[in-house]
Amino acid sequence: MKTPRTLLICNGDPPERRLLRTLASRASLVVAADGGANAALRAGVRPDVVIGDLDSLLPASARRLAKARIIRVARQDNTDLEKALDFIAAEAPSRVMIAGATGGRPDYTLGNFAVFWNYTDRLPITFAGDGWRAVPVGRRLKARAKRGVTVSLVPFGDCAGITIRGLKYTLHNARMRVGEIGVSNVVESSPFTVDVRKGRMLMVIFDGAGRGKDWPPW
Repeated sequence: MKTPRTLLICNGDPPERRLLRTLASRASLVVAADGGANAALRAGVRPDVVIGDLDSLLPASARRLAKARIIRVARQDNTDLEKALDFIAAEAPSRVMIAGATGGRPDYTLGNFAVFWNYTDRLPITFAGDGWRAVPVGRRLKARAKRGVTVSLVPFGDCAGITIRGLKYTLHNARMRVGEIGVSNVVESSPFTVDVRKGRMLMVIFDGAGRGKDWPPW
């Protein structure tokens, strides 16, 4: 039995239409966080669920989504991304691919990459954009990418027990503090592994240059 997959489309800069359509075709559920529904419709993707405070959902989009489940959450002390992830965790637990979470206002981009950590113990989450994907490492992450692909590691807080194998610049039981980032490492063998014994580490892989039908891995 296939693991359920949910595509969550946010209201940032959407990826190219082909990528969004490909992700939607693989998903068992498409959720739009408020104005993400506008971008979805422009790409020819119809969300099954639209959730948020709905201040960005265009009236024209709402009319086209008469058959979708539209959920207004009035509270203002969390973001539309959090509202959407709360819904998915409660009603549709699944692997989640988030698109459109970057671009536009930098505070929203930074906020999206900050708050999603509150859900990683309940939902396997990946971010995807044009040519890149970002994945929380957890205790161990084994990933595949072609030789020469760029990989960056960004700690969200102090991280300890970092061991990297299969990349050009390796580490063994190292530590990275806030402000110390491992950008522009390079894949030398695949699969490669990143272990983080303690802390929150985000890995960004720039392996989507060709954007074949099987990219991004999900």
